[in-house]
Amino acid sequence: MNTMLKLKSIVTLLIIATFTFSCSSDDNQDIMTPDGGTSDAELIVTESGIGDKRAANVTGGAMGENVKIRIKFESQSKSMRRLYITQNTGGSGEVPYQISTTGVTVDDKKDGSLDLSSDNKNAFDFTIDFPAPNSIDNGTIVYNIWATSGRGDFRDETKRNVFEDNAVGSITVKFGTGTNSSSGIKVYEATILAAPLKDGSSNTFISVFDGKIYKINQGEEFAALWDFGYYYGATQKASLASTANYPKLFDTNNDGTLDAGVAGISGVAAEELNNFYITASTRDFDTTTTASDLDGISIPTTERVTDLAIGDVLEFVDNYGRKGLIKIKELVSGNGSNGKITFDVKVQAPTITIKP
Repeated sequence: MNTMLKLKSIVTLLIIATFTFSCSSDDNQDIMTPDGGTSDAELIVTESGIGDKRAANVTGGAMGENVKIRIKFESQSKSMRRLYITQNTGGSGEVPYQISTTGVTVDDKKDGSLDLSSDNKNAFDFTIDFPAPNSIDNGTIVYNIWATSGRGDFRDETKRNVFEDNAVGSITVKFGTGTNSSSGIKVYEATILAAPLKDGSSNTFISVFDGKIYKINQGEEFAALWDFGYYYGATQKASLASTANYPKLFDTNNDGTLDAGVAGISGVAAEELNNFYITASTRDFDTTTTASDLDGISIPTTERVTDLAIGDVLEFVDNYGRKGLIKIKELVSGNGSNGKITFDVKVQAPTITIKP
């Protein structure tokens, strides 16, 4: 896992550091920062909402150059415990963004969020560089930032948001004409999920947010990120099920009775687990190339598919309203350490939206 600074350390580092920045000067204006320096834009998000500046628009310079942003969050009634930051490059979809540092090794939260130190739980005001990747010379890079009172969710800025549900600071860096060419679809190829093992060590669950695979025993920091998992039933054979609807497959007290699903073995409350609506599909997986190709999918009424075979195509709608397809590529029968399923996924790229 990448290492990161806690915000208390970030503030100290940024006050004493010298930043390098180059940006088009036509649209950007230097803004004074509390330490006497300057920034190219500022975000202000407060509980009162007075004087807030929740959107910053900056014109980028050459590829790879940094944008310096002043960020101020202030809360009176609730403590800010975590900061969530996402990056969306060229319209390809939100991904967790981690502030990188040089020569410093400290911990961050396991889910990728930043741990706010005690000095910053009610207010912080600091300036930080947001790098522009070297892969874009026309389009936009959007950074979204929000604070939570506990464990949040990179796909849902409303979850434990310290302020109102849509309290998000957004930085848009424009390159060239600012026109994004992304298809709006993410593809995960040759994804392998293993049959679940009693000790929780199997790579059994996946998040379609970023295609990451998770072990059952990774605990509460991760279980809320999972969308669905694999299992091999005695009669229903190869099956996929949402995290919320995953069957009781674990005998946690060794009494010979299966007594626990995901909530029981991970320690995450059932209401924190994701629904994932999935069913068989007649759509052509291979010719699906853009997000709009998936718009016609209706929300399935089921959260499990069973008796799967190679070549099957499935359609789904995740807990956040994004639609996609799955194509089964390989199967190894069995519920032991050798059992597994291999599939490809195409899903609409995630963007920051408010759940209904």
